[in-house]
Amino acid sequence: MRVSIDQLGELPDAPGVYLFRNCREEILYVGKSIKLKTRVRSYFRREGGHSRPTQRLKFEASTVEIAATGSELAALILENRLIKKHLPPFNRAQRRYQHYPFLRLTVQEPFPRLHLTRSLGDDGAEYYGPYAKAGLVGWMANLLNEALGLRACKDLSVIHQGCLLDQLGKCLAPCRGWVKEEAYRVPIEQLRAMLRGETSAAESILQQFRTQMQSCAAQEAFERAAQWRDRWLALESFLQRQNLVRERIVLDLAMVYAGTHRGTAQVFWVRSGTLLTTHEFSPTESIQTISKHLKSFYRKNYAQPNEQPCFTLPQDRLDEVQMLSGWIYRHRADGDLFWLNREDQDLTGLLELIRKTLTPPAPCV
Repeated sequence: MRVSIDQLGELPDAPGVYLFRNCREEILYVGKSIKLKTRVRSYFRREGGHSRPTQRLKFEASTVEIAATGSELAALILENRLIKKHLPPFNRAQRRYQHYPFLRLTVQEPFPRLHLTRSLGDDGAEYYGPYAKAGLVGWMANLLNEALGLRACKDLSVIHQGCLLDQLGKCLAPCRGWVKEEAYRVPIEQLRAMLRGETSAAESILQQFRTQMQSCAAQEAFERAAQWRDRWLALESFLQRQNLVRERIVLDLAMVYAGTHRGTAQVFWVRSGTLLTTHEFSPTESIQTISKHLKSFYRKNYAQPNEQPCFTLPQDRLDEVQMLSGWIYRHRADGDLFWLNREDQDLTGLLELIRKTLTPPAPCV
């Protein structure tokens, strides 16, 4: 639905997304609201009080296009995707999506290395993340390299006499041929297991840090002991964040919300932390028809267990993962969330949520 600026009274007061266009049909701004009419009309209130960009937007906009979504969550996701697709000039903050830092493990190389990166590539390496603070991730990569003796150099062929890390005993020195590929792979597999969230591997590396701390303390080298203590605590905190990131990436659930279209029920299907699709059911559909549709979709998209060892989504979809996981965390106590698992493939709980959403409340007596 599209109307001119002088016809805003025709807009519905429902959740959705609005797009301001100029006289050349170019999209100037994309926004969302749970009440479209109220929000769009607020841009043109007489008392003013708007920022300078908003004043410019009011001057350049000639029409407004709306897309009713039926729920706030659907509007949130649609707004994000439209901004990334059209890059409107007045959506400056949302256009500059952050290039999140990742840990890159070059498992495709004979002697892999771990380092910080901000770009993803289909190069055979494994990417773990996304994280929030690049400084912490880079420091943690150096700490893990040192603890496991992994190389930090980019090119082994240019080093023949070792490096400073080799002289300090902090690298296994594959450049000098002092370690075979099979032996070097042992700490690499330990690191991969830790980054995948395996408790035993994480505890093994943490124990190395604690042992170093206790050894320094026994020798009364208390400054060194304090350094190992700080490293131990930092790694422990990092692993907790890593588990949280992994929970976001392998997030599988369905959410049911009441739509505004004729008392409908909207089902949001989430797979690997991102939205697959949205289904909408009306009260005229039988529960048997809905059940058949849900089970068919579940078998097609959720039949295989979600066990991603590392991140595989493209860079411009990371905002959606962060946004959706944040929404789910804020609404984790809602009764509208249905966590999908392998033991409940008949979707009984999900069907019950849909049935309750489609059933109108009993009239007050």
